[in-house]
Amino acid sequence: MFEALQHYQGQVDPQRGYLCLVTYWRPNPAQDTPDIPGEKLSTVAYISAAVADSCLCGSGLPFSACCQPRRFWHPICPNPGIPGDAGYSLAAPQKATFHNVDGTAVHAALSADERFWMTEDTAARSFWIYYGAPLVKTPYGFVCFGDMELLQARTLVVTAMSDLRMRVLLDVARELCGDTLGKPRRRYDPVYGIDKRSGKMVTRSARPAKKRR
Repeated sequence: MFEALQHYQGQVDPQRGYLCLVTYWRPNPAQDTPDIPGEKLSTVAYISAAVADSCLCGSGLPFSACCQPRRFWHPICPNPGIPGDAGYSLAAPQKATFHNVDGTAVHAALSADERFWMTEDTAARSFWIYYGAPLVKTPYGFVCFGDMELLQARTLVVTAMSDLRMRVLLDVARELCGDTLGKPRRRYDPVYGIDKRSGKMVTRSARPAKKRR
């Protein structure tokens, strides 16, 4: 996805801005039914920053005291429609998996909620895009806030790009499906950043560091 930065050549400065990752859902004109299943589009943009501005990562600190001096350029992602939030958070791609769910009830609840869009529905797998509220439409497509996937009518997998997004999605899952879901198993995926000294892309763990006692 970092190939998308090529058209920003000469303007990208890791000491003066952020990488912003956004995933969209849009029709696929090459398909017979372009709306279903459609396709995902992941983009990366450069957002400039002023040193005295509040850091977009959500820390509450000024950019000069937070992300600017860090060695690694860590991407952020937008959080549209979340009241009281600054609008962005550090990217931390992750999954939450619920086992032994009531597949019939989960399927009915997600299918009936207008915040979700079903893109696949088979006996083996049902898949929903979560748009959130309000729905955000752009020239690239609709902003995709996260996914929910039901496997074999027994396992629910929730996917999100940040800790804040995951909290929202888990709240929605419990709102629709109740406390019967139980406690999920969380797994963080690697996040890609850039070493500011070498300019090389690096893979880093997105799991929050444990606090020392």
